[in-house]
Amino acid sequence: MEKRIAFLIFGAIFLLLGETLQTQKPLAIGDTTGKYHLSPGILVGSIVPHRSSMQNVIKGHSVGCAVQILHRPPHTFWRMDHYQPIDGWDLYFSTTGNPQQLGYQFGLAYIIYRRILPQHIKNWWWGNGLGIGYSTRIWDLKANHQAPILSTHFNAEMILHLQYELLHLQKFNVMSGLRITHLSNGAYQLPNLGTNNVQLTLALQPRMSLPVGNYSYIDILPAYQSSQILSYIGSSGIKETFQPLGKKYGVWNAQLTYAKRINERHRWVVGLDYLYQPALKKLWAEYKGIEATAQQCMQWGMNIGYQTVFGKTWFTIHQGYYLYSPWKDNGKLYHRLSIRRNFDLYNYGMKNAFIYAALFTHFAKADHAEIGIGWDLYRR
Repeated sequence: MEKRIAFLIFGAIFLLLGETLQTQKPLAIGDTTGKYHLSPGILVGSIVPHRSSMQNVIKGHSVGCAVQILHRPPHTFWRMDHYQPIDGWDLYFSTTGNPQQLGYQFGLAYIIYRRILPQHIKNWWWGNGLGIGYSTRIWDLKANHQAPILSTHFNAEMILHLQYELLHLQKFNVMSGLRITHLSNGAYQLPNLGTNNVQLTLALQPRMSLPVGNYSYIDILPAYQSSQILSYIGSSGIKETFQPLGKKYGVWNAQLTYAKRINERHRWVVGLDYLYQPALKKLWAEYKGIEATAQQCMQWGMNIGYQTVFGKTWFTIHQGYYLYSPWKDNGKLYHRLSIRRNFDLYNYGMKNAFIYAALFTHFAKADHAEIGIGWDLYRR
């Protein structure tokens, strides 16, 4: 079955590539209007076993396809700061090499491609994507107990994609690359080892050039480029403990963060964290034989981070250290990938408000996902 799917995918895409290559002349023009374009691509690779317990379910190669809907609008502040990236939506399908235990994977994600060192390297692009993934097969205590990889059909999808402009045509670029597609539910339900589908890619991408001409801009610094920001964030999440079919517990988190501008694209971030995790009561009882108090379920930490600014959307990678944590089994370090989106509600007194979401982990092991709201206490 997987061989038939692979044949159909490769055949359809290569026919499209071949037809396009025959009708194009090697000149660089491309669209300059910023409209959306379809970009089809093929993928071949394998699920990578990042845990030893995954070795027994990796039985073959994965093949798939991605159809992207991309555009490159000119003349917006944040896009100019990032040397006019290409962004849009990624529709994804892939086999896993083991349809009986891992099934097939689908995904829908927002993705953005930026040039790598645009002043020195012209042909390399780095892509990041975030969205929703779906797996047709999940862990089941009776029917699929030997594949403790994913326990929910719907999962978060994260994409890392490195692409190279292999061939330049008049209206298209042929792109080759390496892509990692990660599916995980953030420990909402266990087991949750997650999958990393590492694949080589070949895609046909319409050329999206920038308009040529003289333009003048009003020199007003956007609010999102404030040089110093002090923020408060309140968030919560849900996690499952003591698999299989364990109870779900709430997670409560408060943060105070300070961000300092490096340039128009990036900031340094430092912060203080407070976490209250009732799930630790279960772990104290089962592993230590202790009836834990509320204080033994509290954790305090500090973190440093590196923030990338995409207009009103900010993405931050945090490295944290527990200053106080009675529960020691997770170690002293924690990590967080967070995203925030600023509101644009000036008429309602909400110009300092934002929504926030994050994945909290201990290295490669997800602890919980969290979502909340925040307020900028100070901007300068």
